Amino acid sequence: MRAETLVRPTPHHPKPLAIRAGLARTFGGLVGFLALLFLLLGLYLLGDAFENPLAAQAVGVLAAAISITLAVILFFYLLKPRHKQGA
Repeated sequence: MRAETLVRPTPHHPKPLAIRAGLARTFGGLVGFLALLFLLLGLYLLGDAFENPLAAQAVGVLAAAISITLAVILFFYLLKPRHKQGA
């Protein structure tokens, strides 16, 4: 037998694989790592402000709050159930 007869071409899907899989599956690992990094950074900054309350600056506490909030938002968008469009 010839090699050409054994290989069957498969039809290509019109949408790329990254779009069919969705953003959560495509970039889920990267977003999870980034959210965990923001959460740990915010907790570290907040813990430092609690250890030294007289030396704590308002900017450090604000940065900790923004970092923790950003981590929670990223985790929410990563873990929330999403309804399929047209399914």
